[in-house]
Amino acid sequence: MLSKIIKSPIVIRFFSRPSCSLCQDAKEIVYPAVENFPEGAFKINEIDIDLDSNKEYYDRFKNDVPVGMIEKKVIFKHRIDEDKLYFDLETMLRDQIKKEKE
Repeated sequence: MLSKIIKSPIVIRFFSRPSCSLCQDAKEIVYPAVENFPEGAFKINEIDIDLDSNKEYYDRFKNDVPVGMIEKKVIFKHRIDEDKLYFDLETMLRDQIKKEKE
């Protein structure tokens, strides 16, 4: 079972803002997509760029949300291609499992 193979979840940093309709659309795709993978494979850290504590992200993404990143790789920006998202998540999960077996 994959959930026993995965030692640490892959963290998706999801940069968004509450007033963003594209962000709401993205949530309706990203959260269910992650739930289709084994439990514990992915963790979503949602970051509200409008909070004062997230000013660095506001400066970087103010015109680009929603943005999803795994490590330094952007996996989506503005709109999500659902097929590409699944492909990227599957690829990252396979790579993570391979790396953890080494």
